Amino acid sequence: MDVVAATLAKSRILGMRPADARLRIWSYLIDYAVALAALLPAGIGLVIFRVSGAFSTVPMALSAVSALLMLIYAIVLISMNSRKGSSPGKSAMRLRSAQVGTFQAPGFARVLVAGLVFLLSHLLPVIGPALLLLSCLFDKEHGRSWLDKIAQTFVVDVRNGLDPTNPRALARAEYLLARPERDVSEHLPSLGTVDGGAELDELSLPSRPRSTAGIIGAQNSDWHAAPENFGGVIRRAAFAFDDGSYIPVPESGLIGRAPQAQGSAGNELLIALKDPQRLLSKTHLAFGCDGMSVWVMDLDSGNGTQITVASGAPYNISSRTRVNLNDGDIVHVGSRSFRITFQETDQ
Repeated sequence: MDVVAATLAKSRILGMRPADARLRIWSYLIDYAVALAALLPAGIGLVIFRVSGAFSTVPMALSAVSALLMLIYAIVLISMNSRKGSSPGKSAMRLRSAQVGTFQAPGFARVLVAGLVFLLSHLLPVIGPALLLLSCLFDKEHGRSWLDKIAQTFVVDVRNGLDPTNPRALARAEYLLARPERDVSEHLPSLGTVDGGAELDELSLPSRPRSTAGIIGAQNSDWHAAPENFGGVIRRAAFAFDDGSYIPVPESGLIGRAPQAQGSAGNELLIALKDPQRLLSKTHLAFGCDGMSVWVMDLDSGNGTQITVASGAPYNISSRTRVNLNDGDIVHVGSRSFRITFQETDQ
């Protein structure tokens, strides 16, 4: 496997998503529209010159304004692309460029080379730039344009995946990929029955969480509701955290560095987790139990939320969207994680 294929394969495992060709084309059109807006004063000056037929300082002044605007725009484009892998069009479409191999921003030299090639393509008016911009359609395997290949970069969609130019988010994703998953099930108490077949009561499963991870308790005092009863079957769910601590899943709750209850509900279980790498948002994640389902919802966190299903790689979940969990799913928030466990017992 070559470097490009290996890099793109790793990028998908880390949670990056290749940019759709349609979004890329729209980003190019937006960048062109900004450039045309900068050239508008010069166009007005040309019209004045053609209508009057006489030389004047007005067309020259308007042309100078356009030249200055284009210079500023060129500096902005080079700066945004080299430092953040972005541009006005890419920002609008939520796209980012990253280096093949390192996932870092492209850098000044790569952006400058690609920019010079793009300028030279205008020697073949319309056709040259169009071929460069549409060349991402020719690469069926990776969707990289000729400019990407010249600059040794690739473009990702950060609205649906990881932003590689965000160092903290990238470090978190690589950390999750590199570390072995810990099986914390041996730390959990039985969620079904105690010795001798007796039903589980509050003494065997306390109504307060216990943890060395910084789980600090609930705003309300009755968060540990009775388990759901479905046709003679009692179903209980718990979150098993990566340090071996656990909590039974209440009707609703929040997880974060220092979570705060939202709105006027005020009945969420507030779980504050220690996060030495500071990748966890203040109020990062909402969760709860809805009937027989347990769900989580990312609250526009800075570094996102990932879920690892059984025998699968982590994937990012969309913000403000409830995602139901299955038994054994692992939820990654910041540098922390927890596993959902279910147990059903006959009443």
